[in-house]
Amino acid sequence: MTAPPSTPPVHVSPADEGKRAVARDGMVTSANPLASEAGIAMLRAGGNAIDAAVAAAFALGVVEPQMSGPGGSGAAMVWLADSSRPVYLDFYAAQPADSWRGSQALKSAPGGSTPNARDLRGVGIPGEVAGLLALHEKHGLLAREQVLAPAIRLAEEGYPIGKILADFIASGEAKMKAYPAAMQLYFPDGKPLRPGATLRNPELAQSLRRISREGTRGFYEGQIAEAIASVLQAGGHPATPRDLAEYAPQWKEPLCTEYRGHTVLSAPPPQTGMRVLHTLELLERFDLRALGLPTRSAAAFDVLTSALRVGQAGAGGNGDPNWMTVPAKGISAEAFAATRRSLVGTGTAAAAIPRAEAGSFESTALPASCAVLLQSSTPVSAPVMASAGGADGETVDDTSGETTHLSVVDPAGNAVALTVTNSSVWGSGAFAAGFFLNDSGFRFTDQNIDTPSRSRWRIRTTTIAPTIVLRDRSVQMVIGAPGAGRIPTEIVQVMVYTLDYRLDPLDAVRMPRIFATAANPQVQVEHGFTPELLRDVRAMGYDPVTESSGYARLYIVVRQGDRWIGVADTRHDGQPRGYDANR
Repeated sequence: MTAPPSTPPVHVSPADEGKRAVARDGMVTSANPLASEAGIAMLRAGGNAIDAAVAAAFALGVVEPQMSGPGGSGAAMVWLADSSRPVYLDFYAAQPADSWRGSQALKSAPGGSTPNARDLRGVGIPGEVAGLLALHEKHGLLAREQVLAPAIRLAEEGYPIGKILADFIASGEAKMKAYPAAMQLYFPDGKPLRPGATLRNPELAQSLRRISREGTRGFYEGQIAEAIASVLQAGGHPATPRDLAEYAPQWKEPLCTEYRGHTVLSAPPPQTGMRVLHTLELLERFDLRALGLPTRSAAAFDVLTSALRVGQAGAGGNGDPNWMTVPAKGISAEAFAATRRSLVGTGTAAAAIPRAEAGSFESTALPASCAVLLQSSTPVSAPVMASAGGADGETVDDTSGETTHLSVVDPAGNAVALTVTNSSVWGSGAFAAGFFLNDSGFRFTDQNIDTPSRSRWRIRTTTIAPTIVLRDRSVQMVIGAPGAGRIPTEIVQVMVYTLDYRLDPLDAVRMPRIFATAANPQVQVEHGFTPELLRDVRAMGYDPVTESSGYARLYIVVRQGDRWIGVADTRHDGQPRGYDANR
């Protein structure tokens, strides 16, 4: 890798203590130190990165219940070192076709949905449990009971809540108030839990024990499935226990490109890795380091911001090819980027970035390193899900939504980038069997479907983009983030600060970020851009607006020399944990 050997950051403030870890053999970084510790415990027990990621993800569902959990969904990028191949698993929440078509009938029926019940037609059949267990069953080493044990213990014995979770609880009453069990848990005596209070969730512990004993069947059949279906039907959702029993995650081929001598693997549709790869392709012909940091150099700011805007414009709506045409490989191709690069770094901010057609680039040959890797990657499974997104005219909110991410590496060189989500904070607010149900579904229509359906399932477009970077078939970076529409743009920025500017990973994550869209030249900037820079880019036609919150939170592991550097974003509560086999 081009970065220098591991050295401490220039300055670590007291507020950043615990945000950077160094280890020789393995690393787990996540949005909560208890989840990172759950993952490291698996490495100490002889497990691999997949065991660690699954244990950490189940633990996150306990300690970050507003972000993810058994009622949520997600996706994972995995690098398998022994076979030198990537695999990608999409386990996003799904809507069965008969359910979403039924919801249209409900919507038009006299009186609408069930009276006096929250409208839950936007809930998807949860995919998180199926996805995590599929990853573990296929690629893990430890027993399922061992991997779920940390999450069960946290749910049963409890943990002290911090300020961020306490604030989310206080603001979540409107979503929870229709569900007495949720209110009793988070608002005992009618008041929200405060920082330092111990949160125990015995009902969730019981559900996790059932999953631990029975596997996928313990969640998608029987008592838990019946509880989920009952809550959904009370909210006007036509889902049945059969819909839960027939849910299955989908193995897919990752998207791939080359950047600065590295091979970058990212998320296929309906996730948004193509935005990440397209933006990197746009940037590769520019010597960013020579231009200076974008916080001080107007030329660098212009190149980075315009590339992010072009990357956001893309080439049509995202979605699943089961339902619509998405030229994801074409969008990710260098040949397509070459046709768009004239829009980047012009010195003048465009009023809007036009879309372009990438379909003709879909058959472009992959870069050499990608072609070799994907020849041996897991083939795309039989279609089980598809996306609305651009197909139904839905848009992905650029600023709202909550999610969580973790990044893991192990001594054998395996790696996992895993993103899980309830979609919105607390999901739909609906509560069943100790956890919240997502709001990841849509009330779909048949409009704009341009390919015959090969599936009874549909899922929404999402901006999550778990990503792994290789060099010579060895993992160099594992990265991902929550943050809705900001996810792909901020993954790119942290990659650029690490790979191009060669910053320490903590400094790369701490760098002030920008958020720009294709629609207009307004650019949201965090504090840290110099006044002179803001003056100069305003003269270019940009409209910088200072924004101090709402940014994505990156969880990143980077190889430097013979060490792993793990970083958790300084904008949140997370912490990394390192593993050294001789300690």
